[in-house]
Amino acid sequence: MTKNSKEYANWYYHNKYKNEKTLKDKVKRVLARRLMEKKWLVQKGDWKEVDHISWVRKWNALSNLRVITRKKNRQLWQKKWVKKRLLKSNK
Repeated sequence: MTKNSKEYANWYYHNKYKNEKTLKDKVKRVLARRLMEKKWLVQKGDWKEVDHISWVRKWNALSNLRVITRKKNRQLWQKKWVKKRLLKSNK
């Protein structure tokens, strides 16, 4: 099974979303994107992502959602992840 095969993609998807929490988080992200598409704040293929401002709790209220570029969203996530790891290692 090579990494580029369809079989690997199927295996990876099913193993990644086997956990119920990760599946629920994905559903929340998809619903947030659809909500912003209905408000015409994002369109398909515009290189923008919908971000939950509060990363602890993901609720899909318009006050908790914002539209940012893909690059900025990935940078923010990485900073949060590094900060979280540093806090755990200092304990």
